[in-house]
Amino acid sequence: MSALLLSRCHLWVLSRVSTLILLDGHPEAMAIIRPSADGEGEALAGLRRALDAETRFMLAEPGERGNELPDQSFRFVADEDGRLVGVIDVLALRWRRARGRGAVVLGVRASAQGQGVGRGLLDAVIAEARRRGMWRLELSVMRHNRVALRLYESCGFEAEGLRRASVCVDGEFFDEVYMGLVLDRAVPTQRG
Repeated sequence: MSALLLSRCHLWVLSRVSTLILLDGHPEAMAIIRPSADGEGEALAGLRRALDAETRFMLAEPGERGNELPDQSFRFVADEDGRLVGVIDVLALRWRRARGRGAVVLGVRASAQGQGVGRGLLDAVIAEARRRGMWRLELSVMRHNRVALRLYESCGFEAEGLRRASVCVDGEFFDEVYMGLVLDRAVPTQRG
């Protein structure tokens, strides 16, 4: 075993997947860091409920786990004479604290690009998100996809960060620009 000092904790590597931590000032306090095991579902659910009650930094509110709100996700498609040429999904979380935030995923067939299909789909989901009382839409786009970046910016999305080596396509890593659009800053009402 090798001993390391890691920020106010003593750390010993027990194996490739387990670590023993002795907390400074608390010689009786030890924690073994290990992969979660099958059959720990109830214990994990209890831990998550306890964390929700102890802090405001968790996504779920106290008592919300197991009582998630109905799914608010939605989708629009672009139909060209009975042939689907584009799709846009808004994936919403089911927790009250993030209920009004939706992740946007957009795709348009090459034959329909440059004809306003992507813009039409984005306009539709932005309007629908506002109608549903959502306060934010977000997405990520590969940094070298300049056409998509310009489209999103023209719809009001702003770059909020860069995810380096975020996706791997055909063995090559690409950065993604993380973008967001704040729709409304009003405090949402509690709706199901």
